[in-house]
Amino acid sequence: MSAKKQLAGNLPEVEWFRERTESFRGTWKRAEWHENGDRKLASLRQSIRRFASSINKLPENFLPSVLDQHLAVLSQGYEYQVLEIIEVAGGDRFVCRNTDGEAFVVYSHSIEINREEGSVSFLTALIRLDAAPDLPGTSDLPGTEDSPGTVDSPVPAITYGPILGWKSLVLADFSVLARECARDLARQKGVSAVVRRDPVPFWALWTLSETPGVVHGNEEVCTCWKEGFFSADPAPYLGGTSWKRDSIGKRVRYRKTGAKPFFEQQVIYDEKTMRGIIIARRASYLVKLASLVENVFAPDSEGEGSASIMLEIALTDIFRTKPAYQTWTAPFEREDERKQKELNARSPGRQENLAVLNTAMKDLLPYINAGSVPDWAALAKKHALSPETLDTLKALYDSMAAKLR
Repeated sequence: MSAKKQLAGNLPEVEWFRERTESFRGTWKRAEWHENGDRKLASLRQSIRRFASSINKLPENFLPSVLDQHLAVLSQGYEYQVLEIIEVAGGDRFVCRNTDGEAFVVYSHSIEINREEGSVSFLTALIRLDAAPDLPGTSDLPGTEDSPGTVDSPVPAITYGPILGWKSLVLADFSVLARECARDLARQKGVSAVVRRDPVPFWALWTLSETPGVVHGNEEVCTCWKEGFFSADPAPYLGGTSWKRDSIGKRVRYRKTGAKPFFEQQVIYDEKTMRGIIIARRASYLVKLASLVENVFAPDSEGEGSASIMLEIALTDIFRTKPAYQTWTAPFEREDERKQKELNARSPGRQENLAVLNTAMKDLLPYINAGSVPDWAALAKKHALSPETLDTLKALYDSMAAKLR
């Protein structure tokens, strides 16, 4: 018997889930948690104001539905959980894992809809159920923090309220975002506790739900880095003439841009403290870069990080913060921008064309990732593109699409 069939045989039947769901209908209909609801929600008012620019972009009925869900979490002991699917068990049953590695078998048609639409992670309110009778390896009580569910024996659960799905954010991203919201709480009690304390930032995050990730070949494009100490100038170990050296005060940057943005690599260090960082846009390139400088670079035991393009957007646009590596790169980026402005001032027409081109390129990214062809006439009309600029845009599209195949 295959592992998949064996796992499915250890899961509660669909009919059992239906019966358990029906047993909650009366509670959900009464919704007694709305009594004194305004007082219970008072702690969220400041956060809602803070994230209003994002919340206002969401559907009109979004806020009432998630506020109802939050009241139910506070009143009934339901748990916010961020989940990813491990196995599709059939009959709207899904074996899922949360950010702490605990496994659930979740009965939810809404998860099926989100999955079919391309979502890879989900935020919802989860209700743990007593284990189904006559199942091997189960007990009469649902999994707890002291006895969490495993893949072999996942905790049966159903959901209440909206299920928010994302097409490119993964569980590790939510752990990073939770630490940005409440570092100590995230470390002590996990992502679920952070969302329960203030779910508003994660509601605002749903404005990014439809944005796909960026992949080059079979590898996600992301920023990967390692911090540590250098014992000497790494220049002799980098090799070649494609690395450009810049310096700001005691800090030195070696930068290799490459023919494609996905190939960018940086080495930055402080000549006084010899502390520094190595950065690449793909995990495999960070491995290669680390190998180049291994004789002069000792990475910290906990100095490694990574951020997908979507996680960086979430941090900067929603959470109003920055990935850790940018404390090293920001001064150099500001200097790069200053030099670019000087160049643009000498060629104002070039600056305008680049601005239009960059804006149009943002609209092209979903087509490039999906491998589909855009409506060029509509794109030209939307951005008032000249024939020459449209030809340039088509050439860029063809080049990037070819590289991503």
